Amino acid sequence: MPKITHPVDLAWTSDVEASIEAFGNRGRNEIIRFLEQHGPVPRGDIVDAVSAGEASVAQHLLALEKTGVIIVDIVQGRRHGRSPRYSVDDDRITVLLEAHQDYLRNRRQLLSPDAGEHLR
Repeated sequence: MPKITHPVDLAWTSDVEASIEAFGNRGRNEIIRFLEQHGPVPRGDIVDAVSAGEASVAQHLLALEKTGVIIVDIVQGRRHGRSPRYSVDDDRITVLLEAHQDYLRNRRQLLSPDAGEHLR
């Protein structure tokens, strides 16, 4: 099986990667939209409102939390016995959307100095 490689592109930042992770999935977008209007809410409210099951919502929330798009009012690892409430971080959403838009509109193939050596 061929190995998938990624070109060296310095314009592909961690914020662009986080943008793809957060916004590149319809279920995650649905959760963000729900939280934008109704947050902060517990996970059960999200499950009841979106078109995904509890396990799927839990995975989406973890991914969104990892990217910083959502805020959880209880620190991960200290949630036992408490129901965390989720809300969106509007500033982080703006940062990620701007990073992605900048990448798409101003894309230059920025190669590291070593990357071009194999082309000689």
